[in-house]
Amino acid sequence: MSKRDIWRNRIRTAVVLGALSAMGAVALAAGPTPGASPGPTKETREKMAVLHEQMAACLRSDKAIADCHAQMMKGCQQNLGEHGCPMMGMGMGKRSHGMRPGGDSK
Repeated sequence: MSKRDIWRNRIRTAVVLGALSAMGAVALAAGPTPGASPGPTKETREKMAVLHEQMAACLRSDKAIADCHAQMMKGCQQNLGEHGCPMMGMGMGKRSHGMRPGGDSK
């Protein structure tokens, strides 16, 4: 093996190791995956299911969307606490899933 071949192998090895290190750093910087959190307990999921069933019944009725939304928010706060309703614009997420009180989506 010539000196030239040895240097090529060393350079190739250094490039591969550098690329692997960079990919590893990117993967670590990304943090845990969204599905990695433990999620709500079975009891909390049951409460959420009941609230959503009540919301569905309200939406099927002749009530205004704003009334259904207010009812859902009230029930959510009562059953899941102040920070347990991120989908309703409360809690950690503070997002609304595109639902506006007027009944239109964004």
